[in-house]
Amino acid sequence: MAVHAGSARMELTVAPGIVAEAEYWPGESELPAVLLLHGFLATREFPTIRRLSEALASEGFSVLAPTLSLGMNRRRQSVACEAIHTHSMEQDVAELRSWVRWLAERAGKAPVVIGHSAGGAQLTAMLDGGRDLEVARAVLVSLSSFGEEQGPDEVGFLRARAATDQARAADAMYPYSLSYCKTYVTTPSNLLSYLTWDKARLMLALNGSTVPVTVIYGDRDERIDKAWIENLRSGGVAVRPVAGANHFFDLAHEFDLLDEVLRVISEGSHG
Repeated sequence: MAVHAGSARMELTVAPGIVAEAEYWPGESELPAVLLLHGFLATREFPTIRRLSEALASEGFSVLAPTLSLGMNRRRQSVACEAIHTHSMEQDVAELRSWVRWLAERAGKAPVVIGHSAGGAQLTAMLDGGRDLEVARAVLVSLSSFGEEQGPDEVGFLRARAATDQARAADAMYPYSLSYCKTYVTTPSNLLSYLTWDKARLMLALNGSTVPVTVIYGDRDERIDKAWIENLRSGGVAVRPVAGANHFFDLAHEFDLLDEVLRVISEGSHG
């Protein structure tokens, strides 16, 4: 195991008055650079991402772990469901694109991107948003779509309600539900920007991706649709189940996750 230098905090101005932060571990020049993204409303300190970031840095990889601003200057804490949410999927993707470019320039190579849970959906949207972004490969851990928890019936209702609200007062804030949040206050367009990325939209984007994609999931994960993930194989997505692991790959399974990620990165850098 390589000995790595300490991490440093990096900053990126993503909007007027909004600075986003990331943690960066410089690594060995011959190894791939890796960006890791947290799940919905979380930060880079979320245990699944934190453990994996430190482990990959210890292996000698250059690692960048940003925290999406979600419209907040220097955000360092998870955002409560009940907060007022001014952010959108488009804003999240724009930030991710900026961080990927930053890492590619710093490392001198196209990075590997890794996302946990709904962070995988956001990375998928980023990859789908333009072929100009250089990414070596994507690893989506415990991939979850937006609307997963609500189910198709409630998502249909939410979309219809948001369309009505948009026609009435497009910039007003309304209480909806999204992801694991039973109460989620935002504008209709911001809500719809996330709900667009349901299973059908994700599958379309993943099947059409020019970037190699691997999905890793735990076979004891009760938060995702494992059958849907297995169906991604037919579109050319590599799928790797991990026996006994849950959504967060905690306890003993953090090492199983690291092993799977290292295999994927190693295969990609040698083939």
